[in-house]
Amino acid sequence: MIFRVFHSWGALTLALSLLFPCGQALAAKDDYQYPFADPYVATVIGTPKELQATPPPSAKINLRERELTVFEDREVPPILWYSKKLRYSIAIQEKEAPLVFIIAGVGAGYRDSQTVFLQRALYQGGFHVVTLSSPTHPNFVASASTSGIPGHLREDARDLYRVMELICRDIHEDVKITGYHLAGYSLGASQAAFIAEMDEERHQFNFGRVFLINPPVDLYKSMLILDDMIKKIPGGAEKFEEFFDKAFLAFSNIYQLNEPVDFAGGFLFRGGKPDDKNLIALIGLSFRLSIASMAFTSDVYTNAGYIKPKNLELSTTDSLTDYFKVADQVSFSDYFRDVFFPYFKEQTPGLTEKQLIDQLSLKSIEPFLRRSRNIYLAHNVDDIILAPGEIDYLRGVFGPRAMIYPKGGHCGNMEHKENVAHMLAILKEGEPGEGAPETAPACAANQTVPAETPPSEFTVPRPAAAAEVPPKKGKTGESREIIPARRPLLKPGLSYVIDVYDPAETVNRALYRFNATVDEYLLLPLTRTYEFITPVFLQNRVSDVYSNISDIRNFSNALAQLRFRRTADIFTRFLINTTIGIAGIWDPATRLGFPQHIEDFGQTLGWYGLKPGPYIVLPVLGPSNLRDTTGLAADMTAHYFYLTDPTDMDRNIEAGVAYSGMFIIDKRHTVPFRYYQTGSPFEYDLIRLLYTKKREVDIKQ
Repeated sequence: MIFRVFHSWGALTLALSLLFPCGQALAAKDDYQYPFADPYVATVIGTPKELQATPPPSAKINLRERELTVFEDREVPPILWYSKKLRYSIAIQEKEAPLVFIIAGVGAGYRDSQTVFLQRALYQGGFHVVTLSSPTHPNFVASASTSGIPGHLREDARDLYRVMELICRDIHEDVKITGYHLAGYSLGASQAAFIAEMDEERHQFNFGRVFLINPPVDLYKSMLILDDMIKKIPGGAEKFEEFFDKAFLAFSNIYQLNEPVDFAGGFLFRGGKPDDKNLIALIGLSFRLSIASMAFTSDVYTNAGYIKPKNLELSTTDSLTDYFKVADQVSFSDYFRDVFFPYFKEQTPGLTEKQLIDQLSLKSIEPFLRRSRNIYLAHNVDDIILAPGEIDYLRGVFGPRAMIYPKGGHCGNMEHKENVAHMLAILKEGEPGEGAPETAPACAANQTVPAETPPSEFTVPRPAAAAEVPPKKGKTGESREIIPARRPLLKPGLSYVIDVYDPAETVNRALYRFNATVDEYLLLPLTRTYEFITPVFLQNRVSDVYSNISDIRNFSNALAQLRFRRTADIFTRFLINTTIGIAGIWDPATRLGFPQHIEDFGQTLGWYGLKPGPYIVLPVLGPSNLRDTTGLAADMTAHYFYLTDPTDMDRNIEAGVAYSGMFIIDKRHTVPFRYYQTGSPFEYDLIRLLYTKKREVDIKQ
């Protein structure tokens, strides 16, 4: 069950990433082939596959996911246990090559779909590529932020710079590097500009090229623009649940066709084009979810008492649902007014809001951007996060180093083959900047760096005056007084879309953590080994065989539901794949118009009106409920009689173990979900909601 629902995680974690001498900016050619003139459509849907660049899949590159301890003595609150170390990934060329750091947009992680696409494209271009989560991503906030109060471009850039230096030490024995480049999209692009300014002083990297993709000019203005979008839900905020259900129904309709779609993808166009109000609301919802995770993580880490009561230490099994309800009401302007500005005003007495807002703008480093010959910009005229006049400002600052495309919304055309070709051409022209030190950078090829060498003085962490580590109980068992949060819990008794009947939540949360541990230390290593040693062609054949076997279950349950048209379709599909597809080794049925329909006994019970009962997390298998767990037991019993017993796998233990083990590995291989990839402290709540909604739609269809 967990494998099926995890394909849909994008539905709730859509985080549309937020995020100089003068001359004429470059303009995209008049025949620029991008189909969406509506900037909101472009932002949500992105680039159609036929116009995308085609980098190799991640399975075909030397990709490593690694963890980094940024602060040796940092104590992370128990509820943030999954963020003790900073996670990042690196794609490594077999020979020496330049290395590109990529910084993700607001709320996005190092494995965000746009970040991964850029990594693959740059790897294909001949670069080593490191992907970094945004400083606004919860994993970065808890493990690598100096203050725990993300959002200040210069402060976040300092944290990123420190992380980049530490990564150099982490990889210097494995990677042969000839130089460095830097790229970022949305908010990550603005932070890349500030990093470049720091490096002009420190000369740790001497970037050959810095490439900025769709940065906000004035971060505060752009965030307020996004803040306002959630207000555009048709019918107002009270229609949120209805809006969410409709969006999810659209997703599930396509997901039933077994297509690898993302909630932010073109499926929204199936059956009719959505209007701008729905698209704007979807973008606003995505942004609000990112702010909620960021604000709550910051509050827990700093013990500021904003959402969580001050001095209250949450355990790994405590419910966070009520905190989610509060956090989801926190806008960026709330965060700025209640948390961000008070913290920086305490650091700099006399600081005004206007002065702080001015610091959150590319205009604060305009002289540097104008004179730097190695900083390039790609942007869109119709970017939805820019205020009037800002695109002309960027043209003036970057001059011939700016490529301004006529359309694409906010990062919607980032994967366009023309955009990717332009980015690669700029980066390949780059050489190490002037002022390089006589010795090679810390992670240059064959350069050994003593482990005790400190990072640059510029990035030594400063103590956060407003941040307090949550108190530990003393020997007497006493702790400091718990002070109510400044944002009180919402009125009890009201119904919220996040609410799911979960009476065993404490046990379920413990099992969720257990599953995350098993996945990280057992299932994923086995799956990665399988992917490394098995050609992709054979991986696909194995997946098709197991898919064909599952159609026996699908057929029997469709028949039990008396859905004769679907039963006939499934039978036809099974017959085609078993014969023409040679026992299911290939899947010609899908190409012939018979896509797979997933049916199980849990759906059958629901079809006849049985309620789901309490939510359950099963060991290893993941999300379920009482009805679906009963259905799973029935399906497993049936599987014994139609496959295990006839093939003697119940008596041939070796064959049975091999079949079951390969089944588990194949299922994990086909599922892109990674526990806590989003870093969201509310992942359990969102997965629970996603599973519940998905099963409702499965039964209705």
